[in-house]
Amino acid sequence: MGTPKLPAGISIQEFPEIESLAPGESATAIMGINFCDSTQAANFQLCTQTRQFYVSIQPPVGELMAPVFMSENEFKKEQGKLTGMNEITEKLILPDTCWSDHIVVKKVTATANVGRVPCGTSDEYRFAGRTLTSGSLVLLTLDTQPAGTAQVTVNSEKMVIGTMLVKDVIQALTQ
Repeated sequence: MGTPKLPAGISIQEFPEIESLAPGESATAIMGINFCDSTQAANFQLCTQTRQFYVSIQPPVGELMAPVFMSENEFKKEQGKLTGMNEITEKLILPDTCWSDHIVVKKVTATANVGRVPCGTSDEYRFAGRTLTSGSLVLLTLDTQPAGTAQVTVNSEKMVIGTMLVKDVIQALTQ
């Protein structure tokens, strides 16, 4: 590996050098990247004796968190602490293919590593997670209406993560 160009806080655990590879051979190596709750790309080079290959890896925002399981009351209490600048809301129209509970939950949890929070109403979905490095809470609410309109709200101290998560969830639900 060449010298990585990393944003502040991001670190790479490099893999051991592969001494040689004959034509047609392959080798497996494991490397780790700690993005430290950052959505910025890690840029580095993979080098051979004669060439350099530039690599850029940007984490999907939903993979920067781990699921949190909490009660509806805990969710509402924490959500009340994360309003104003810590709240991002967008409206969307759900396609017909996205009107079942199973499909909505599947699409949201495939987009973000969050846990479903119990909810007393059938037209609202709640999910919770924490960022992997700082442990910041990320709360996601999907409020659906009978006409197919919906609203996605993310509450989090991490505004960049919240903004990107809203965008990614809307994209997942409307495709």
